Amino acid sequence: MTAMTFRSRLLTVAAAAAIAVGLSSPVAHAAPADLGFTGGAPFLTLDDATLNNELGAGRDIGASWVRVVVNWAAIESAPGVFDWGNTDRVINAARAQGYSVLAVLGGTPGWAQGGIASPLPGAVPLDPNTFGAFAGAAAAHLGDRVDHYEVWNEPNIPTFFAPVDAVRYTNMLRAAYPAIHNADAGATVLSAGLATTINAGAWTVAPVTFLQQMYAAGAAGFMDAVAMHPYTFPFTVENDPNGQWAQVDQAYGTMAANGDGGKKIWITELGAPTGTGAGAVPEDLQAAIIGSSLAKASSLPYVGPVFVHSLRDSGTNLADTEQNYGLLRSDFSAKPAYDVVRGS
Repeated sequence: MTAMTFRSRLLTVAAAAAIAVGLSSPVAHAAPADLGFTGGAPFLTLDDATLNNELGAGRDIGASWVRVVVNWAAIESAPGVFDWGNTDRVINAARAQGYSVLAVLGGTPGWAQGGIASPLPGAVPLDPNTFGAFAGAAAAHLGDRVDHYEVWNEPNIPTFFAPVDAVRYTNMLRAAYPAIHNADAGATVLSAGLATTINAGAWTVAPVTFLQQMYAAGAAGFMDAVAMHPYTFPFTVENDPNGQWAQVDQAYGTMAANGDGGKKIWITELGAPTGTGAGAVPEDLQAAIIGSSLAKASSLPYVGPVFVHSLRDSGTNLADTEQNYGLLRSDFSAKPAYDVVRGS
């Protein structure tokens, strides 16, 4: 579809979703972003039939991108010993349906952690160069199937990077960036999507602060774009008292102040959970939140592709928030957000 068609559709569906819950219609005024989805780690566990059905549903809503975890811990179980089988299976299926793939490099194998290994996603490598070597190996193996890489996920919160340390993360980025480009000169390398935080404290760092710390640690020249995760639930963009999208504007200001004003911010996650768990919202409100976020993204000239998290619920436990971010329920039945994004 053309860029103008995509932009117009986002405006129409976002306005309809906003009206449905009594909100003012968002207004866009600049170039839109391309649409994608992310399924997180559960996406890698789908059997072939379910995987292809989910990829087909993504194409139905107009998605042209899919964000796939390339899990270092699962791939390189011992130094130099690689098993790409499952990663290839998922990426090949996505490419067969016409997707561009954003590969998220993350997950540290025990041998690279030093000391007592932890299986938690927050574990990070003792030596950033071991991660850089894996990043280069991934780019070499994936070849022309993947040309876009996101270096880690949400390093500003301890869930994915413990303890949170922008200098340590930047050292990993500085190791990964040249290794990826040595294997794929035309690759686009994103910094890690930064998590939404409202009250950053001793254990977390606000995304804009973390980005500023990255630049201070020498990140300039080692990322082709910046990634962010501006979740606003339980609010739409227009009535969010926490100003998560204002943080996107502030992040771009930080980029411009450091000579990166010509680069894009990719929104590699946005969305809202339904169900009965903590933070869950009604399905109609999920639709309004996602519609307003997509419209906001389409209004910002410095925003690149946008990935909805997620396309389909990863489970059936309504009380588990993490299982209920989908536009589709686990049985592939559609929530209102699915039609908002599709524009039907």
